[in-house]
Amino acid sequence: MKIPPELTDITYIGDGVYAAFDGYQIWAFADRDGFEHSIALEPNVLDALERYWQKLKNKYEDRRP
Repeated sequence: MKIPPELTDITYIGDGVYAAFDGYQIWAFADRDGFEHSIALEPNVLDALERYWQKLKNKYEDRRP
């Protein structure tokens, strides 16, 4: 996987996904089916993802093992 050298704080977060930081947004990278995939999550999108995660945790709290 080719992560651009300008990104910092590269870490493996699990399930074949790496995260990195460019000073503004968090990037996620994964190799799947022979292709490299990446997305950039700017702060407001990351906040929205966190709110979504909290909503799901609250909704399914009683169903978790």
